[in-house]
Amino acid sequence: MIHRNLLGIGATFVVALGVVGLTFSASVEDPADFRFINGTEPKSLDPQIVTGQPEGRIADAIFEGLTYREPSSLRPVPGAAESWVISEDQTVYTFTMRPDAVWSDGTPVTAHDFAWTWRRLQEPALGAEYAYILHMVKGAEIYNTYAAAASALEGPIATALATLRADHVAGVDADAWQTFVATEHVNDYVKGTKNALLLRVISQREGSLDAALLEQVADALAAEATRRRTAHAYSVQHFGIDEGVFARDDTTLVVELIAPTPYFLELTAFYPTYPSPRHIVEAEGNAQNWFLPGKIVTNGPFLLESWKVNDRIRLRKSATYWGRDDIHVEVVDAYSIENATTSLNLYLTGAVDWVPATYPVDLVDTLKKRPDFYKNPGMVVYYYRFNTSRPPFDDVRVRQAVCLSIDRKLIVEEVLGLGQLPATHFVPPGLAGYEPPNSELPATLDLERAGELLAEAGYPGGKGFPKISILFNTSESHKKIAEVIADQLRRNLGLPVEAHNQEWQAYQDSTRLLKYDIARAGWIGDYLDPNTFLDLWVTNGGNNQTGWGSPVYDRLIQAAGEVGAFVRDPDALVAKLREPDRARAILADVAASTDQAQRIAAEGRLRMHLFREAEAILVQDEFPVMPIYFYVVSGLVAPHVQGFYSELTDAEGNKSANLQDLHPVRGISLRAATSSGGDR
Repeated sequence: MIHRNLLGIGATFVVALGVVGLTFSASVEDPADFRFINGTEPKSLDPQIVTGQPEGRIADAIFEGLTYREPSSLRPVPGAAESWVISEDQTVYTFTMRPDAVWSDGTPVTAHDFAWTWRRLQEPALGAEYAYILHMVKGAEIYNTYAAAASALEGPIATALATLRADHVAGVDADAWQTFVATEHVNDYVKGTKNALLLRVISQREGSLDAALLEQVADALAAEATRRRTAHAYSVQHFGIDEGVFARDDTTLVVELIAPTPYFLELTAFYPTYPSPRHIVEAEGNAQNWFLPGKIVTNGPFLLESWKVNDRIRLRKSATYWGRDDIHVEVVDAYSIENATTSLNLYLTGAVDWVPATYPVDLVDTLKKRPDFYKNPGMVVYYYRFNTSRPPFDDVRVRQAVCLSIDRKLIVEEVLGLGQLPATHFVPPGLAGYEPPNSELPATLDLERAGELLAEAGYPGGKGFPKISILFNTSESHKKIAEVIADQLRRNLGLPVEAHNQEWQAYQDSTRLLKYDIARAGWIGDYLDPNTFLDLWVTNGGNNQTGWGSPVYDRLIQAAGEVGAFVRDPDALVAKLREPDRARAILADVAASTDQAQRIAAEGRLRMHLFREAEAILVQDEFPVMPIYFYVVSGLVAPHVQGFYSELTDAEGNKSANLQDLHPVRGISLRAATSSGGDR
């Protein structure tokens, strides 16, 4: 059946390889056992540096965390750690390292490797975008951010505030004050402060601040700088050494959390937390390129054998891996190909075994009829970022107008056609216990309100609006969507907008440096919790890349991460909630809890409500991002591939969709192949 289907579709695309000049000849090197399309060229294989799915797939094969994801369920199971004990209050994890875990050069993997690596992830000089993902570890955020915050508060912010006070001797009105706060990025550097005065005035948007109050603010900022400087100095002496995360000895790793974190063991199976080999990274001349073939030393089930840029990465089964007897393929090739037609052609001619969602969009209706095509709901959101640091998108009215002028329903039905859902929220559906807030975003259009907002912002009918571009990275589907949205904005709002393409690494640089107007993005949940989507948007977050921040939003995310602390002092934040009565009812349940389990359950409900309040800021008030649709994950996988699960089975036998579209290479095995059509 597969072979007959192949004849109908394969003839159309068999010329693609010649068109793009790619050839894959068995005479160059022996074919790998398992071959797949990996999309863009990885920018690095340093697990503390990488952020993208293409890099993540490779890192997951060549490194191993304290835990790894069991392929059929994706639950975290013992990896480099053979066991662990969790304290009764769920804030201290004590891991026992596996005695037969070694690096690929034979050096033992120890608890010290993980303590050093997690401290390395937080090193400000490294600039790891995923550093924040471990900020629930005691001292991590302090080590990562406090020195820079103290320097800013002591230096440019103090200087600018002195100038503001000199220019406004009698005081300053709220508009001028908010201009100062935004221009100097004050919220970036006081995020997480406990100072009641700063918490109040940072968000003050009415009235004025008199000279006496400004003097108090100056004193409070100076005190905050001193506090952060002192806390950072302490963390330098202790974080990763004897607090937060530390090795009690070679075989015992202790992790201390600020608060219970339900998804923590999922993080220990996520690549930013994988160990890096200190003895290699710190060797002379290796700092920038230790992860390249010939230098790299790893601890996972596969080794990096070769890396041919714009061609493929070859992995080979590791002879030193503790679980090598459970790895069933010897050689794996990951092809760095973005061209959808080429990717499909390689699959149809049997040159690759798996194509994850890299195929021409126009062929969806034909491809989804094939028995080797899979699709299921995805915990993935497709969205556009706004650069809020400059006009015109520094104006929330403009951002909201654009959000109201996109026909999401048309995009999912007529452009994509695979059952994707229009996204009027940012957190995808399907996360247990989470109820999203109401949204101001329609699935189709609200052009009347959009026009009103644009006129209020000074651009009636689009008149005077500056020329803008939609930035997207190379992909046929990204291009189609960008062109459709650009056309909608031209027709619906009269905006001069065009779509602009960049290759992956250039696109990443542009978004990171805020060199864009609107930029497409997609986010795959790193773990099954709303936090993986909502903590992206904390002020100055590593993956924020919008220039946007909100003191109230930051406090909500912090409170959700430290529910116990919020329970002890809820009043100031509860007053700012949209649904304070709902929060107070849950707080009453926490107070009425009669045992630890009951209290943890009530705090879990409170945590979800705080996330709901935070998401409401994104989709009711501020609109720093524009959700477009929730993915359906899909692809083509050859019938002889085993250990590939689009449906997961948990320990109790319950079935669920593979929402993250994760398919660890370590779980793959192969049946005896037949002749063609994806088989070899």
